[in-house]
Amino acid sequence: MKMKYFVLTLVMLMFACSAYGQNTKTTTIKVYFSNEKLNPNIDDCNKVYPVTRKIPKTTAIAKAALEEMFKGVTKEEEAKGYGSIPAAESNGILKSINVKNGAAYVNFTKLILEQMGNATTSCGGGQYFGMIEKTLTQFPTIKKVYYAVEGDTNEFYEWVQVGECPYKKHCAKSNFK
Repeated sequence: MKMKYFVLTLVMLMFACSAYGQNTKTTTIKVYFSNEKLNPNIDDCNKVYPVTRKIPKTTAIAKAALEEMFKGVTKEEEAKGYGSIPAAESNGILKSINVKNGAAYVNFTKLILEQMGNATTSCGGGQYFGMIEKTLTQFPTIKKVYYAVEGDTNEFYEWVQVGECPYKKHCAKSNFK
């Protein structure tokens, strides 16, 4: 009988130790990807679809959501037709994200210019930035998304062949801290 209690206590201790230090507080978010089964022939390049993910709770939810999106699709999601730019190409491109006054200011590192060539094609850019914008605008504090490379909006908008930041008041370098 004593051996039975000893083994039971040991098993309980093992479970307690394995759970210790793990963050059990999570939140559910959506990340958006293209889907060849839901959008065959890519009739609409900007069309993206949500998948649900659980991530550790954080006060920097917009950044965490983007980082989750940058990880790309899982094998299960890929089997359902979801697709994204490979995670290796997104690695290291996010410098910061600043949310204020209903806008998200996404500041990329210069790596985006080297690693994300497809993002400058009209359809590739529509898909990629559509994924970013839908992922971010799911949050009630974000209505619009603006971009910069190392704080320079002109460099970003010239790279994606738009010309310049569409709204001057949102182009200040101070927005992209």
